[in-house]
Amino acid sequence: MKVYLDPWTDVDYTAFYIQGLYEMYGSKNVQFSSRYFNGKKPNLALKFVVENGAKISRYVIDWSDATTVEREDYEWCDVYGKINYNEKATPEELRGKIISMAPGFGIKIWSLSKSVFLAGSNCLRATPPLNQTKRFLSKYIKHNRHLPIESYRPRPSKSDYVFSVSALWNSDEWIRNDETVNLYRARFFEVCKSIKNLHFEGGFVYSQIKNRNPRFQHLMLETDWILKEEYIAKIKDSTIVFNTPAWAMCHGWKLGEYLALGKAIISTPLINDLPAPLEHGKHIHYVSGQEDEIKKAVELLLNDKQYRQHLEKGAYEYYAKYASPSQSVKLLVGEVCE
Repeated sequence: MKVYLDPWTDVDYTAFYIQGLYEMYGSKNVQFSSRYFNGKKPNLALKFVVENGAKISRYVIDWSDATTVEREDYEWCDVYGKINYNEKATPEELRGKIISMAPGFGIKIWSLSKSVFLAGSNCLRATPPLNQTKRFLSKYIKHNRHLPIESYRPRPSKSDYVFSVSALWNSDEWIRNDETVNLYRARFFEVCKSIKNLHFEGGFVYSQIKNRNPRFQHLMLETDWILKEEYIAKIKDSTIVFNTPAWAMCHGWKLGEYLALGKAIISTPLINDLPAPLEHGKHIHYVSGQEDEIKKAVELLLNDKQYRQHLEKGAYEYYAKYASPSQSVKLLVGEVCE
């Protein structure tokens, strides 16, 4: 079998799934090509084709934050994988091909030299307009700032340490982040800061558009950049982590990273669908987002080691079954590989 990837893809977001294809088919059998793709526009998806003898199967993995479905891609493919699938928000005529997928996260799969080569060769294949070329090439630079999937392995955490750093997202009348993701994260930071004998390290960093809401300024960190190696090492050390739907209520990278690292996750309710539910008390611990509920959950997980370890085990088992690179791809192409 051969797998052909659309060279237009945004590798900063889709390397996770390319890794899954490498694991399933072998990297020598997976290559970028313009053979099956029109190359007319960049998109928020990974499009790929699997050749199995005379059979050709077309797939889309839509990683965008929005719940919307790209009709052109939907019509082109045989199976449409959707990260932020929301059945209730999807027209019935666009549900038949969709498979709900768990969120991935940014990983590094190529050396710097190979990334440079692929950046150039895929730019020639995709032929982006001049005003988009710089952005296209920058994705390969961002890809190299990530860590390989092997870096995402669970390890014992520190019982008296919590680390949590998040972007303070811009908020406006359309995307009311100050009423949801920003507020819930702020409450988690404040709860952790209030608990005696807990070493808390974290807070907000500004996103590209700086949010100057006075409600959050006391939680801003002086730095605006943390090396990925340091960030993941501290997440591994953190005895608990906090998740909430991110920009536009999407599944963020944090959720994927926390599952891969087997963390005890406190989370506000998830809005969009998953391939299987994350169950309260088994894979995750849900709270409403109110400060008193967050505090009770933090204190519970800090004091109940058995329950905390139970959630850690459940989170990693979910990742291994539904959310790893290879399992994510198997949701779409498992039948082809058997």
